[in-house]
Amino acid sequence: MYYIIQENTFREEHYDNLKKSLNRLNLNYTTVRVYPYVDKIVDIDKIPKEFDVVEDLEDYTPLTKNVFVFGSVKLARIASENNWYIGSLLNGNHDYEVYSKYYKENLLNYDSKIYSLSEKIKWKKDEVKFIRPTLDSKSFTGAVFSESQFNLMINRYLHNYKSSTFNENTKIQVSTPKKIYKEIRFWVVGGKVITGSQYQLGGRYTLDDVIDDDAFIYAQKMVDLFQLAEAFVIDICLTDSGWKIVECGCINAAGFYKSNLQKVLVALEN
Repeated sequence: MYYIIQENTFREEHYDNLKKSLNRLNLNYTTVRVYPYVDKIVDIDKIPKEFDVVEDLEDYTPLTKNVFVFGSVKLARIASENNWYIGSLLNGNHDYEVYSKYYKENLLNYDSKIYSLSEKIKWKKDEVKFIRPTLDSKSFTGAVFSESQFNLMINRYLHNYKSSTFNENTKIQVSTPKKIYKEIRFWVVGGKVITGSQYQLGGRYTLDDVIDDDAFIYAQKMVDLFQLAEAFVIDICLTDSGWKIVECGCINAAGFYKSNLQKVLVALEN
């Protein structure tokens, strides 16, 4: 396949690691810039010569019809809307309201209540809640909020970043905060867990590619229950109640952490 990578989406070291993995496997790729607010793409390789801004995305034709994108959710959406094949695997299953029907109590936040941003959430005095969008839209980062923190953040976002995917009708899940000991992201291709990376340990951002077998086994067990797409990522965590699913996400727009990207690319190619 031909790969399209969006600049300034991933941490620099992870971005470089992806390009090194593509080069080792002799896979062709282009780096692009995606503009905010409008569906414009710039081919970075052409910027010094001609500043090639693509006004009409239907005119932006990759070198081959077999193309795969890595970048933002917006790039994944653009790829889907313009029928790039495979392009993006973003679909309607990348939604808590969908996959919660299959994973049920295996989900860390299965106690979530669903609201739209226009609905008023009930808060107790000094209460904190974990809140995130139900869609894998990256419209805001899920976190633990107090009432004042959440209202301030949402009012600012609605004032500055309102869009077709983020507005008063955007759905959120609201749950109680949980104690988490470690979090791991696994990459799934063709129904199989391919590789993974720990990204949180004891509440701190900590990367490690050495992962316990029981974590791999649990992740595969969950994948066997339900697959969001032919390829996706699934984040799990260790809690007082054992392993739980934190969330599932689109493979095209997932952070790499310390995952073995060469294994992911080989699996995608196969």
